[in-house]
Amino acid sequence: MRFESFKDWKDKLKEYGNTENVVIIVEGKRDEQVLKRWGVQNVFAIKGRRFYDILEEVEYCNLCILLIDTDKQGDKIFYRLKQMLEREGIPIDTDFREYMKSFDVKEVEELPLIENGGF
Repeated sequence: MRFESFKDWKDKLKEYGNTENVVIIVEGKRDEQVLKRWGVQNVFAIKGRRFYDILEEVEYCNLCILLIDTDKQGDKIFYRLKQMLEREGIPIDTDFREYMKSFDVKEVEELPLIENGGF
């Protein structure tokens, strides 16, 4: 997927998040709060849950958008979760996370700084 700007990225994230049987997976509660403040629905925060518990909760999905932080710990979580979901045949999208890297932020909770011209 291609994004023209941060606004385009955010609008498409909102559009996908408001689609039935699509879930956006983030790491923590603050990440979830940021996206919900923007009107994004179907946000699922891992919040220290076991990976197999996460799998049970998202197995019904037609698509999981992995919007995991891009720091070292986030990368570990991302690759492990991606591998597990793919093994179970659950479609995933990593384009939003990849584009987030261009914002020069490591954590989803930092995204409002971009919106407010902080970066």
